[in-house]
Amino acid sequence: MRALLVAAVLVLAGFVLFLINGSRCRYYVYKNIQTGEENVNVSYEKFGSGYIKYSNNGIEYQKSLGRSEWNSPDSFSHPFVRLSKDYILLGDKGSNSLKLFDRKGEVYSYRLRYPLEQASVSDDGYVEVILRGGNGNYIQVYDKEGQMIAEMKASIDNTGYPLTAAISPEGSTLVVSYFKLNGMQSENSVVFYDLSKQTSSDNARKDVTAGYDYDDVMIPTMEYLDKNTLACFGDGKVILYNVGKKISVKKEIKFSRTIQSVFFYDDIFGLVLDNTGEMNGKRYQIALYNRNGRRTLVRDIDMNYSKIRMWGNEIYAYNDTECLIMSKSGKLEFSGELEGNTIEAVIPLRGWRTYKVVFRDKTVDMQLRFWKMDFNYFFLDK
Repeated sequence: MRALLVAAVLVLAGFVLFLINGSRCRYYVYKNIQTGEENVNVSYEKFGSGYIKYSNNGIEYQKSLGRSEWNSPDSFSHPFVRLSKDYILLGDKGSNSLKLFDRKGEVYSYRLRYPLEQASVSDDGYVEVILRGGNGNYIQVYDKEGQMIAEMKASIDNTGYPLTAAISPEGSTLVVSYFKLNGMQSENSVVFYDLSKQTSSDNARKDVTAGYDYDDVMIPTMEYLDKNTLACFGDGKVILYNVGKKISVKKEIKFSRTIQSVFFYDDIFGLVLDNTGEMNGKRYQIALYNRNGRRTLVRDIDMNYSKIRMWGNEIYAYNDTECLIMSKSGKLEFSGELEGNTIEAVIPLRGWRTYKVVFRDKTVDMQLRFWKMDFNYFFLDK
């Protein structure tokens, strides 16, 4: 009887936890409210066990939110951050500034010859950049000591216009997406370069290992999902490549709807598809895929989001006033308006459904609730 009773209690407790974790919260409370700080255009990124906070005024690394380990003040017009396993790359689009950091602080500050268009960093600290020159564009690769190890010039008449580039985690392969007009037709080429044998900065073009041409498609986004899988995102198409000694197409995924946004977490990528032409009336569709191209989630939403991202097991979408939080299995955990002046970031904290919400005029800890009343009220000293 005792064993049966214990089993029944465990089953009941498991059922209650299942209901709680699978249920939607409709209310929230704010705690640890901090006002007075101006948070205009502040962005956060998860980096290792800590966080990166950056804006037009510079960048800082926080092991825990609000506790700065180091900071690098600066004045940027169009700042952006790209991350790898151990490195942080901070760039200012349209300028000649680019900085590389790790968990201890600044590693190297690059002074570029031409204005910066895009950049990314590998797990081993190799940096690729696309620069806008006077008579063409330049694609360059540097190591973390600032040594240039490859350079190529691109032009619309020759190679085509470089839309984006990516470098493999160990820095041995550079991939460039070129867009070219051929008469009345457009063409996109995805070209793979072997950098493992580079001995000077003028021979990268000789080591083309693979190339793929696509008609009437643009590929403006590429991302390594792991050391051997590259994902390319184009108009209504996602192409996954095997990247190793031999390069091949792993899978092509085609869509009849427009891809509105792309987001990543580890080896998972997410898409937001335009859903306005469908009969269900929802505005967008969110889909998650693993590195093999298998879809693991599809969920329709009606929120007019401005930012979307994934951290851990949750997806966060928000605009100035509304916030949506969904598990990666598709359970809607919260959807509604938040009280505050313009949402800048939503960040998960330790604790059940607890988040740091950064508004322009304040920062709060938000805890989701099933009920409107905060029962802590009854235990406070009057």
